[in-house]
Amino acid sequence: MAISIQRVMHVNVNCSDLERSLAFYRDVVGLVPISHTNPLPQDGAGFGMPGRVQWDAYILHDARGFDGPGLDLLEWQQPAPCGRPAFETNHLGFFRICLQVPNIDAVYQRAVSAGVACVSPPVTVDPESAMVVRVFLCRDPDGTAVEFVEEASVPQSQLSNVNVNCSNLERSVDWYERVLGLEVRGGSRSGPVKGDALGLAGTIEWNASSLWPPGQDAFAIDLPEWNTPAPTGKPPASANQLGLYRMAFMVEDIEASYRELRNQGVD
Repeated sequence: MAISIQRVMHVNVNCSDLERSLAFYRDVVGLVPISHTNPLPQDGAGFGMPGRVQWDAYILHDARGFDGPGLDLLEWQQPAPCGRPAFETNHLGFFRICLQVPNIDAVYQRAVSAGVACVSPPVTVDPESAMVVRVFLCRDPDGTAVEFVEEASVPQSQLSNVNVNCSNLERSVDWYERVLGLEVRGGSRSGPVKGDALGLAGTIEWNASSLWPPGQDAFAIDLPEWNTPAPTGKPPASANQLGLYRMAFMVEDIEASYRELRNQGVD
């Protein structure tokens, strides 16, 4: 049976220079650092890494504080960061962190003034099965994709979802429902539409489902399967690879959750 997830705790973004990335996520994105974790070296087994590991990190939140999800901004000290964030929008695995903002033009101007690499100015996107939205995509100092979506009802920048590209939507939805107990409550299917907002040439097509933990609406996992262009690449294999790497869930009983995941053959 599925494990019992209470809520999304945070999404992890590995960076190469913590203070530089902190300035971006605080001053441009609009998140607030609430806690700072800088532990002594410890056993790396929990991260699937040999030997001792150490990191320096800030946990940032939006106006909801600990009642909402966080962004775990982490610089690896031991071992050092490696690789690079996924650059292609259709790259399999975690690709972008998404925020809703009340005034997307103001956020875009703030990003441009700070010298942030933006894929395009705010663009109107109109998938067939979703509401018309204005979005723009930019890159953090290491190249991790950050997307802003205009939503007049939010008071300020608010973490809304993380994008996890998959190669088979039906199979991935089944896994997130059956193993993690998440619920599909929405989705989108593109037109085809122009790919400029996401840095892709020509027209693009995708099919996606959005899932939430039961009884929660603070943060979603968006699962797109790309049709045009086809999915590419593979998710990062090491916990110290730069960019989006993992997502943390709060559970009531971590030992019971571990046993259930093992019973289901989860790595």
